[in-house]
Amino acid sequence: MARSIKVLAALAVAGASIFCAASQASADPNPNNTGYNPIWIPLTTSHYVGVYTAPDAGSGKWNNLTLAPHTSKVYADCWVAGGNVGSDGDVWYHTTYVQQSGWLTYTGDTWTFAPYVDSATQFHNVPGLPRCP
Repeated sequence: MARSIKVLAALAVAGASIFCAASQASADPNPNNTGYNPIWIPLTTSHYVGVYTAPDAGSGKWNNLTLAPHTSKVYADCWVAGGNVGSDGDVWYHTTYVQQSGWLTYTGDTWTFAPYVDSATQFHNVPGLPRCP
């Protein structure tokens, strides 16, 4: 009896491990697409978008910069899974330039929250933006 319980426990752990690995892999809509592919992405949601120094809303904003919806764009070259923002997800675009009110600003190594930029459309598109290496 004890042996069969141990076997069942081992199978349950193995099954959970396989499920977790499969779940992580399926989160990336295009797992073989990594690297850099810079594109301009217009802000298409109603959210104001902060430009952060790391892919997490708890990190500081770059120059306290917040972009207005529908009038701004970000120049993004890849995405990462970073900090969650509420229940909206954890996908962040690596952003090097922003355009707002006709002004182009170099932001260097910064991050914008994909669901607030374009509902993470460029993350979901295939091939879309690649995962950052």
